Amino acid sequence: MAIDWDRLMRRQAARAWWSMASLPRKISAVFVLFGLFMALGLTIQGNLSQKLIVHPLWKELLASSTDRFIDDSKATPGAEFPVTGQIRGWRLSGGALPAGMPPYFAQLRPGYYDEGQMDAFETDRSHAVLVTRLDDGARIVMAVDITELEDYQNMMGIVSGLIAAVSALTIALSIAWVYRSLRRPLGELAQRMEELDPEQPAQRLPTDFALAELHDIAALVNGHLERVERFIERERSLLDQASHEFRTPIAVIAGAVDVLKLYDLPPAAGAPLARIQSTTDNLTEIMAALLYLSRENDGKAPLETTRLDSLLLVLVDDHQHLLKGKHAHFVVEELEALWVDSPEAIARIVVGNLLRNAAENSYQGAIRIRLAQGRLSIQDSGEGFDTVAAARRYTQGLRDSTKQGGGQGLGLFLTRRICERFGWTLKVSSNPSHGTLAEMTFPTGRQV
Repeated sequence: MAIDWDRLMRRQAARAWWSMASLPRKISAVFVLFGLFMALGLTIQGNLSQKLIVHPLWKELLASSTDRFIDDSKATPGAEFPVTGQIRGWRLSGGALPAGMPPYFAQLRPGYYDEGQMDAFETDRSHAVLVTRLDDGARIVMAVDITELEDYQNMMGIVSGLIAAVSALTIALSIAWVYRSLRRPLGELAQRMEELDPEQPAQRLPTDFALAELHDIAALVNGHLERVERFIERERSLLDQASHEFRTPIAVIAGAVDVLKLYDLPPAAGAPLARIQSTTDNLTEIMAALLYLSRENDGKAPLETTRLDSLLLVLVDDHQHLLKGKHAHFVVEELEALWVDSPEAIARIVVGNLLRNAAENSYQGAIRIRLAQGRLSIQDSGEGFDTVAAARRYTQGLRDSTKQGGGQGLGLFLTRRICERFGWTLKVSSNPSHGTLAEMTFPTGRQV
């Protein structure tokens, strides 16, 4: 059996629209559907009432009344027609009109005339008329007066119209009430949730909502926020304790290196000691950065500033060893005095990473460094790379660095956290013929 894919897609689209519709819209759709069913019911009721007016029942009733009169006339000559009540009759034999018969009945030819056909002859009353021709040429006119029935049907139509109007008004007011009582509080709840600042702890949603359901939602969200804060506090405490614990063995290693330098060691031991010293210094800075980043930025801690131009010269000198054996060198082309609002360890980590990357990817030529107008730019002389692929790897690295066992080390994690914390921006562009350009902007830096 062939599958109607168009129909299947339309069904899926309708289900998706309904599932994604808001609660007030769904309730409004139910109200509108109820109104449509009510309108359909009133329409059917009106049609049934109209069919009662022109029902073949009247024809059968008049035919049976005419047959009964003919039979009575044969049994009792001179029998009179009924002249009162809803069903009346007259005999037309060519003379004067019988008393009480409407004149336009005399114009009717033999046959049955329902209420709709009689509207062409009468305006104030409603009749169903049966005209029967006898063998002697006379005509028998039997009529049933359905004026009261039609008036009742018209009144019911007016009542149905009023019910439909009142129902439509009620549905419209109900929809407006639903939107006012649900949409506004839901929007207010969403706005309050949007105003929650992740940087500010101990924030809670107000629970003073008139709707009990929104009160329950706000209370559940507050409970979730409290659990998240406890989790973050545990993680921060663990990080703080781990950083303090790591600082002790690092300090021991650094002290041991200083002691070893006092001895007359073989020349071959100089390089390993220098590597140990560099590694311990790097770990000390990382621990300091982790301790700083683990603290909440509540604005109460004393503001630390670092003179970046002086630090840059020191870092350039510290990274000269990475260029040994290469035909590459650092060139400071421009150096303006700049103060940044951050601890020295933080600035050292970021700028050191940029210098290290430039040195590791350059084998000949100049690594040009500029610090001007609140921006640090480092242009290496490497072969460059595909910026699209690099941006994709960098973004994936940032995501993986936050996962347990990401395997990307602390470099990407610290870079991301430091940029977020201090509002710095890092832009990396590359050209295969000119190498890679890294630009770090310090919006809050102060030139002197």
